[in-house]
Amino acid sequence: MRKIIFHEDAIEIRQYEFQVSSIRENPIISLDLINEVNLNTFPVSIVINHNEVIFIEARYQKDFVQFVKEKKLKVENRFDVWEALNEVFLDTEFTEAHKERTLAQLEGNGFTREEVTQIRAEVSELMQGWAAVAWEWNYLGQYDLLLNKKQSYLLLFPRDFYWWTMSIALRNYHK
Repeated sequence: MRKIIFHEDAIEIRQYEFQVSSIRENPIISLDLINEVNLNTFPVSIVINHNEVIFIEARYQKDFVQFVKEKKLKVENRFDVWEALNEVFLDTEFTEAHKERTLAQLEGNGFTREEVTQIRAEVSELMQGWAAVAWEWNYLGQYDLLLNKKQSYLLLFPRDFYWWTMSIALRNYHK
């Protein structure tokens, strides 16, 4: 069974990965609810209702990109906040100059250094060692964080955590 169906005027996402998502109750996302498409995240994503990032499984990416082109959806390749925040959890040694650039980018996207430290501390237990099982060896984003939380909590996925990650992911989003 296809998890994602591209209709004439909507995307239908069946069996979405995160049960606390707003699309679990209403899996049909009409075009007018799609605020932007971001091809910089992995997997690619859309913002709906100005408050939620929805990820499109990688196996549907080709069809999704075609759909985006046909429907002339707004592509806004915003800076991926969660990739920058999670970068410290990769099994990669970064130079001090690289770390400083990342912090400067986060500052440019609305985060103080103190806040970056707090957010990283909040997710560090979840993300330590996660790079070993991540989809992309050089990328850890919001999807990875949510997947890891889901696997840690199974059926008790906390709604407040999900929406907290959305508020962070969309800090640099403008209506």
